[in-house]
Amino acid sequence: MPLRSYLCRVALEAGLTLACVLPFVLIAVWRSRTRRWGLLLFVASLVVLDFALGEIPRVDGFQHLHWSWQECLLSTAWPFLLAALVPGISLASIGVTSRFRPGWLKPSIVALLLALAVPAVFFILGARKKLDAEGWAFLLIMPGLAEELVFRGVFQSLLNRVFGKPWRLANAEFGWGLIITAILFAGSNGLVVVDPRLHAHIAPQAAIAPIMLSLVSGWVRERTDSVWPCVFGHNLSNLVIPVASLFT
Repeated sequence: MPLRSYLCRVALEAGLTLACVLPFVLIAVWRSRTRRWGLLLFVASLVVLDFALGEIPRVDGFQHLHWSWQECLLSTAWPFLLAALVPGISLASIGVTSRFRPGWLKPSIVALLLALAVPAVFFILGARKKLDAEGWAFLLIMPGLAEELVFRGVFQSLLNRVFGKPWRLANAEFGWGLIITAILFAGSNGLVVVDPRLHAHIAPQAAIAPIMLSLVSGWVRERTDSVWPCVFGHNLSNLVIPVASLFT
């Protein structure tokens, strides 16, 4: 991919995603008592970084693969690098910890069932997906690991520092960070579409499932203080339609 096309694609994807989330950021700024402008701009730069890493042309060893292993491995790696290099950000602060809040299991199971119900509804409506061996391996490991570390781990945690967590639901404290992260997640999962000719458009209907799953996963992140239940639930939800498709 020529450098100019690469930069244009990253700018379109990141720019449109940030534009979609901007109204919610403005509302959060207006309503919140905690406002840290430098940190907010830092999060925006990380959003651009994540898109930039995801659009890097595949290197040898990944080019023959059908699934986005390189992109997900890069997304998995940079939160760890961030925690190692940036003062004030640790693995525990972004949820990479095995120490869960007391009483985390039952609400996490309920949230998991809700997350599984979303793809189940789409299956009932006619969605089908057949996988090869690579597809099964990829969905079992990568999407939840890469996306939850980035979105629930880094973005939601840092946005909580910007806007605070003024709300409470079922023993989980959360705030605008959860909602803004859900829109960012949708932006990278179908809301923003850029075709090979760099024609871009917004697809609101494609954002429904990602936003619903992101809200559930974001609540689990706050309730458990860890991203690992989110990773587990994310990967399981991705397997609902392929598993059900085996019996049709």
